[in-house]
Amino acid sequence: MEPAAKSLTEFALGCMLEPEERAATLSCTDEGHLLVRVAGETMTRTDGLLVCTENLVVRPLARRMQGRVVPEVFARLAALEGDGYLVLAHQGERFHVVDLEGDLCFFVEPYLWAMDAGLLWDVGVVPGTRRDRPIPLVRAAGEGMLAFRVPGRLVAIKVADDRPIRIARDRLVGWVGAVVPRADPEGPFLRCEGEGAVLVWFPRAPADGSSAPS
Repeated sequence: MEPAAKSLTEFALGCMLEPEERAATLSCTDEGHLLVRVAGETMTRTDGLLVCTENLVVRPLARRMQGRVVPEVFARLAALEGDGYLVLAHQGERFHVVDLEGDLCFFVEPYLWAMDAGLLWDVGVVPGTRRDRPIPLVRAAGEGMLAFRVPGRLVAIKVADDRPIRIARDRLVGWVGAVVPRADPEGPFLRCEGEGAVLVWFPRAPADGSSAPS
């Protein structure tokens, strides 16, 4: 005998989104979407917005370079103020949420999705790319969380003084530690040296098991 169907009220209560119960300012829903809780101020993109409480104010965010505000609007991130939340769709990609815990890190700007307002940050480019297809960077440090989204599998590659690595420039997501990436003038690669870990993304294998495109 099949169990009796739930009432619509019971069904709604059973699948209700309750962001107030989540202590973290940034987290992922069971489906992999990004949940951003705003209590005061936070910085986030609004691409793929699914749900947003109306008691939030969005204002442009000025870019910072070398610790100073510059007269240029951050095209991707905006400042949200108020007390509420929003949910951003993964759009077929994967969100990752990390707590910096005082670490200094760098992220390629298009992959960065949200940051706690208390983090110290500024922008720049990967050395050697300013003239030819610049790779924009966001440097973040301090205590707080940030979220980024990648289209494939995220992998960390160890870099050591005696073991520099070379990666495809369009796979770089970011790095942590004393890593120094530089554009390779001989091809579409970045040479990374120093001490730390580089974050890159690998393409996913196709569902039918055929060879994956590059």
